[in-house]
Amino acid sequence: MGRPSLTGRFIYSPRAERQLNEINDWITRSASADVAKRFLTAVRAHIESLPTFPLAGRAHGDIRAGLRTTSFKKRTVIAYVVDEDSDGRVITVLGVFHGGQDWMRALSAGEDPAP
Repeated sequence: MGRPSLTGRFIYSPRAERQLNEINDWITRSASADVAKRFLTAVRAHIESLPTFPLAGRAHGDIRAGLRTTSFKKRTVIAYVVDEDSDGRVITVLGVFHGGQDWMRALSAGEDPAP
């Protein structure tokens, strides 16, 4: 479930995994499987770069405690929380919202809480 990196560990919430699969399916239908694979590889690389400057994302504590967001290619919002625990830094990706989805409402509703 958690994925180690040089400076932290990643956990993708069930919502984030589902959203990545939905984005993959949509791009595959709209363009091709190759385009979908390249896009998702780039999204995951962006996510995996977060430990370098984990607090660089915009803070949204008013929506959910510890919530931060970063954008990818202007149309994808990645929502995450950073936890520093005894085993090091853990970044939990709460959601990957694409194409104008209402991420604020979805996250304030508290669906799919972080593990």
